[in-house]
Amino acid sequence: MSWRVVHVTNIDQLSLHLDNLQVKRGDEELKIPLSDIFSLIIEDLTCKLTSRLIVELSKHNILVILCGQDHLPEAQIIPVSGHFGQHKRMLQQLNWSEDNQQVLWQKIIRQKIYNQSRVMERSHIEQARVNRLFNLMTEVEDWDIHNAEAQAAKIYFNSFFDETYHRGDRDRIENAALNYGYAVLHAAIGRTIVAKGLLPNVGVFHRGERNPFNLASDLIEPLRPVIDAYVLESPPEDYLTKEYRVKLINLLHATVLIGGKKQTVIRAIDMFISSLINYFDANGDENLLKLPSAEKMVVHEL
Repeated sequence: MSWRVVHVTNIDQLSLHLDNLQVKRGDEELKIPLSDIFSLIIEDLTCKLTSRLIVELSKHNILVILCGQDHLPEAQIIPVSGHFGQHKRMLQQLNWSEDNQQVLWQKIIRQKIYNQSRVMERSHIEQARVNRLFNLMTEVEDWDIHNAEAQAAKIYFNSFFDETYHRGDRDRIENAALNYGYAVLHAAIGRTIVAKGLLPNVGVFHRGERNPFNLASDLIEPLRPVIDAYVLESPPEDYLTKEYRVKLINLLHATVLIGGKKQTVIRAIDMFISSLINYFDANGDENLLKLPSAEKMVVHEL
C-alpha cells in the first residue's frame, strides 16, 4: 500500500522518469518511486508539471493537491476511473438503502462526538464538560434531527477557546491551521473513495449540489479530531508557516484505533471505506462497520 506524502515547494519541475517521480531544482535531482506515493501536495505556483507525469499519477491513484497563494488547497487531480468494478459499484451505491444510510450517519456522528471527548480528555478539560459530550453522543437520533453534532461542537471548541471563538473567523490562525489540515484530510478521503469505485459526489448526509465530494464530507467527521488534537496541543505561532504545514500534512501518518488495531490515518481511511462498502453489501450488517477511534491516538511522533 502506498504511504509516502510528498510536499513540493521551491522546485523547478516535476516529471516522469520510468516509474518514478523526478524532482528537479537547478542542477539537483531526486527520484521517488510512484508506487510509494500516496499523495503529492504542490505549493509552488511556478513549478512545471509534464502531462505525461499527470497521466501516470492518475493511473497510480495518487492524490495530487494544488495549493494557492494562501497555501490552502485549491484543486486536486483524481482519476476518471479508479476501480476495475467501478460501474457495478456505482450502481450499488445509488441503490443504498435509506434506512442503512440513516444508521451509518448516526454512527458517524456518535463516533465523531466520542472522538472529540477523547481529545478533551487528552487536554485535561474538566470532566463535567466531557460528560456533556458523552451524554450528547447517546442522544444522537435518526439523521441527528436535533443537531447533537452542533451542540457538541460548541461545547468542544469553547472548552479550548473563549466564548467569542467562532470556527468561521478567518482572522484566527488556529482556524487557518484547522482548515488546512481538514482540506488535506478531505482530499485524502476523496482519493480513496474514487479508488474504491464509489461516486464521490453522492453522499449519505451531505448532498450539496455544488459539492463534488459529498461522500468525503460525510466520512471526514470522525477523523477531524486528529487534526484538532494536533492544533490544540501544538498551536501555531504564525500563519501557516512551511514547517507547520508540513506537520499538518504528516498527520496522515498519525495513528488511530480501528478494527481493534492501531493504524495510520491513511490505512484507517482505507479500512473505514472498505467496511462501509461491506456494510451496504450485507444490507446493513453493523458488525461489519469499522470507524476510526481517537482512543490511543498518536499525533506527535511524526
